[in-house]
Amino acid sequence: MPIMRITLRQIEAFYWTAKLGSIHAAADHLNFSQPALSSRVKELEGALNMELFSRKNQRVQLTPAGRNALAHAERVLNAAQDFARLGGAVPPLEGVLRLGSDESTAMLALTEVLSQLKLRHPKLIVELSIDVGAVLIEKLRKRELDIALHTNPGAASHVIDEMLGWEEFQWVAARAMQIPEGEFIPSLATGLPIVTNSPPSTLNSLVRKWLQSGGQEFDGVNSCNSLQLMLQLVRAGHAIAVLPVPLVREHLATGELRILQARPHIPLAPYYASYLKDSGGRSVAAVVEIARSVLEKVRFFTRIAEPEAATAS
Repeated sequence: MPIMRITLRQIEAFYWTAKLGSIHAAADHLNFSQPALSSRVKELEGALNMELFSRKNQRVQLTPAGRNALAHAERVLNAAQDFARLGGAVPPLEGVLRLGSDESTAMLALTEVLSQLKLRHPKLIVELSIDVGAVLIEKLRKRELDIALHTNPGAASHVIDEMLGWEEFQWVAARAMQIPEGEFIPSLATGLPIVTNSPPSTLNSLVRKWLQSGGQEFDGVNSCNSLQLMLQLVRAGHAIAVLPVPLVREHLATGELRILQARPHIPLAPYYASYLKDSGGRSVAAVVEIARSVLEKVRFFTRIAEPEAATAS
């Protein structure tokens, strides 16, 4: 029996076009030109002697035959990945990785994550998106990201949330502000200038819930979309803020800033690597492991999550 000349590149082009809904998006994801990707899809259709897509207004939709072929394509690509790893190592990654990160991660760990990715996967092209977790989640929902590092789980049914650890947040202030020692309660906070992120964000939610726990309104709170600027405002004594402890650790050690003894306590926030279920199995796991290793190295987590803490949203 003659063997059909179908390549993994053709199957990969078909798979990502089906998943992302357009030739343009699939070409960007795989770092191909649109003509090259379109050609591979057409070659596959020719080899199979069937139409996999109906094409309208630059969008593509799977035909009934295409929907059936998609399940087979996924199995073939997964089998190819398993075959490539017979030696036990993850082969170098190629193409485009769309990586999202919240700002605290970006400030403390992202440069090292990128350095490790470049060292281990030199052909991988990383496209960054730095934003609050809520925005990163929305991008995952729309398949505009492959992986996001953040504190906001529950993206969508096609997204896996893998918990990496617990991030600590505290009320902090410049020592020069001379806020009295002792318990720091919501009624005391309302008499001080407060700065936090605009909603929706983890920091805004923590501040709002903490103030409301003491019967205080969330009024007169200054909003700022830059964590770096928030830190500068706090260091200069212009405001107090709830900030990630890893971000202010050095300033606490020098005595420039101090932690206010909040009552009630600010709860720890679970920290996640979230990724698309169909983003590449062990390849994605390799990227997540690099992020985990770097974050642990910089003491980003107060507690490390158990290894099995990965769930579908």
